[in-house]
Amino acid sequence: MDTKKKAVITARVDLDTKERARKVFENAGLDMTTAINIYLKKAIAVNGVPFSVTAIDPLDEATLRAHDEIQRGEYDSFDSVDAWFKDLTNGD
Repeated sequence: MDTKKKAVITARVDLDTKERARKVFENAGLDMTTAINIYLKKAIAVNGVPFSVTAIDPLDEATLRAHDEIQRGEYDSFDSVDAWFKDLTNGD
């Protein structure tokens, strides 16, 4: 028998988010309470939020990925804009 004391957490979320999450959890065989408990225990286990939380703009993220690819030499080089455009459009 579980003898741990229980606490109630109240959180305000918009109805659409709640319902969509409930469906996801239901499909996984979980109720909302179990899913929230899993999240909290994982946060404790990793000593932080158990996923990446960033405020980076998706365009900035793509730019950073492209920069990293260039640094690794993972890029194509073209002799002209026409050659680049032909490659870009698969020769069409």
